[in-house]
Amino acid sequence: MAYHVAAAEWSGRNDPEDGDLARRMHHLANAADAPVALIGFCCDAGISRNKGHPGAAQGPAAIRMALSNLAASAQHRGFLDAGDVVVAEEDPAPGQKELGKHVAGLLANHKRVVILGGGHETAFGSWSGLRRAHPSARIGIVNIDAHLDLRTVGPAGASSGTPFWQIQDAEPESFTYAVLGVADEANTAALMERARDWSVDIVPDHHLQSSAEPGFHCIDRICSESDLVYLTIDLDVLPGSLAPGVSAPAARGVPLCVVEALIDRVMISGKLAVTDIVELCPPRDPAGLTARCAAYLARRLMQTGPTES
Repeated sequence: MAYHVAAAEWSGRNDPEDGDLARRMHHLANAADAPVALIGFCCDAGISRNKGHPGAAQGPAAIRMALSNLAASAQHRGFLDAGDVVVAEEDPAPGQKELGKHVAGLLANHKRVVILGGGHETAFGSWSGLRRAHPSARIGIVNIDAHLDLRTVGPAGASSGTPFWQIQDAEPESFTYAVLGVADEANTAALMERARDWSVDIVPDHHLQSSAEPGFHCIDRICSESDLVYLTIDLDVLPGSLAPGVSAPAARGVPLCVVEALIDRVMISGKLAVTDIVELCPPRDPAGLTARCAAYLARRLMQTGPTES
């Protein structure tokens, strides 16, 4: 079972003595004609089914809290908070369907939808919403992630490890997928072979330690071949020292500044329509460092100003 709940009111620090330029992200919530919509996906079912650590259902609230007081820039033109899709039982599939419905509806009036997960099962709902809104578009997928998430859907059903298998199964002839930050140690030979069979572009994490440059050719290819781009970011791509609050912290990971540069490369294409940030598990990071990293990335993804023109 899955259902939708309305967003809570945003609040945060105010500095009126500094005038109109002292805006923080909470000041931009639910602005008129906002080009960006935000929606949460509160779901532990996918991670639990994938034998991970539950807690991702708390992720959207933690990211909003960390995002609220961050400074707003001239590139931030406001956002609509569309609330949360909540998955109440052990099957993520109803939640993926509900999320897809809401994402499609939001795309009718917004340039971009930013989804706060949830485990990576969020991805099938995110992609489904984009496809529903644009049934004829060529959709390219860029996944910044330590994992391929191409596991086959078994008898138990979908999980946080299966979303891109689900997408390929839905559209095998037009599956355009790149994964940046893949950890060789975290993906079985079976998954790597499937990726090769499906012509998935892979950039390993050890190629992205000092620069985002090795990932640019994949991003550029996806963007050039696509009408619209879906960008998904799994926080377990970051080093575990920076992002301990995930189900599977990385021993190596990809530096935050490199992830930010990869995001920027997608954004300058002007084709980014749907994006999500997944796998935040607040109970595994009481200090909230991982949520702060997620908020930094969300803030970047919510920019729709002149830098994209």
